Amino acid sequence: MNEVAEGILVGTESDAGDEPLLQKHGIDTVISLTHSEPDTGDITRVDVPMIDGPQNSYEAFTKAVNEVVKQRENGQRVLVHCSAGSSRSPSVAAAAITHLTENNLNEAFNQIIERRAETDPHDALVRQAIKFTD
Repeated sequence: MNEVAEGILVGTESDAGDEPLLQKHGIDTVISLTHSEPDTGDITRVDVPMIDGPQNSYEAFTKAVNEVVKQRENGQRVLVHCSAGSSRSPSVAAAAITHLTENNLNEAFNQIIERRAETDPHDALVRQAIKFTD
């Protein structure tokens, strides 16, 4: 689990199911992008299931980004997670960062890559992030 921007963390499904780890990082809300339902204990979980690749719906992508933005605007620390924390969650986080900061999408992705070496977004999700930020 890595903090990729102020109050936005990216991690794995395993991270999302580790309540002591979530508490250690001060996570208020978990945005889950998988089709499973990790047990986040007393920490709020918002499920927005996505598919890693071109089959993912743009509607799900938009819903996930908007949820991250809403939670951050409400002062919540947010964990965005997918299975490995390398494609779906960094793509959603990058689009949210562009909405919440002055960063453009390229800057947001570079910032995430600097802070989370596992970042390797699928081209289809990058295209959805571009569409969201246009």
